[in-house]
Amino acid sequence: MRAAISIIRFGAFALVIAAVLGFALFVRAGTGHAQPDRVDGDAIVALTGGEGRVATGVALLADGHGERLLISGGNPEVTMDAIRAAAGAPPALFDCCVDIGLEAANTVGNADETARWAAGHGYQRLVIVTSDFHMPRALLELSAAMPDSELVPYGVATPPPWTSTRAARRWLQEYLKFAAVYARETLRAPLGGQA
Repeated sequence: MRAAISIIRFGAFALVIAAVLGFALFVRAGTGHAQPDRVDGDAIVALTGGEGRVATGVALLADGHGERLLISGGNPEVTMDAIRAAAGAPPALFDCCVDIGLEAANTVGNADETARWAAGHGYQRLVIVTSDFHMPRALLELSAAMPDSELVPYGVATPPPWTSTRAARRWLQEYLKFAAVYARETLRAPLGGQA
């Protein structure tokens, strides 16, 4: 009986250590997706849901880092003019080169919407703009939806988890979502995409 309790304690301890180490690696990966040296792509995709994502995507488009911008997960109640004004972009840029996807309600939806949009335009190299804490999971979902595409992460910096309880909670919630997606994709590979 004592041996069984020792094994359970050791297993619980190992699980806690693995979770803490996993979270630390997740934070390192998230904060490591800031602005890369080379951000040029065929196009740019900004995933909605966080402050600065759309404005950053528009700025990259205006600077010539892609020929079109998809704003994925747009709110159908928000007009194109309101989005343009919030991003501070000239109307001509929006008229020629910005598409707003209205179908995605979550990151899986962003990935599906982006895959269809990129295929429809023949884009292979995409600059992905989202919050730094969201980037690891977004890249997993996008890679699953379009495995032959090259994804260039461009993270929008957010407060790191050690700065406040709110930031810690946000990063931890995203880590748990990332872990679930990572487990799903890890199981999917040996099962031939059936997980």
